[in-house]
Amino acid sequence: MAKPKQTAVGEMAEPRPGGLRAAVEGIRRAARDFTGFFRDTRHEMKRIRWPGRREVVNFTAAALLTCFAMALLVWVFDLGVSKLLSLIGLV
Repeated sequence: MAKPKQTAVGEMAEPRPGGLRAAVEGIRRAARDFTGFFRDTRHEMKRIRWPGRREVVNFTAAALLTCFAMALLVWVFDLGVSKLLSLIGLV
């Protein structure tokens, strides 16, 4: 049996239950959880339906078109506000 540790006050503290065996088992359990996470991640990645080349091209074109349209909209709005402020005489 492990010898109880002495605290700063001088009282005897109880040893932790399980000792080294429990600590080793805790480390093993943590390692299983760690490797299990990556195993599960790999399994889930296999279940993903990856897009084909045509879908990627279509989605990229849609994203670029949307960005262009939004930039055009902001430019027109900025131009309109600029003209309005110049008519009022604030700029």
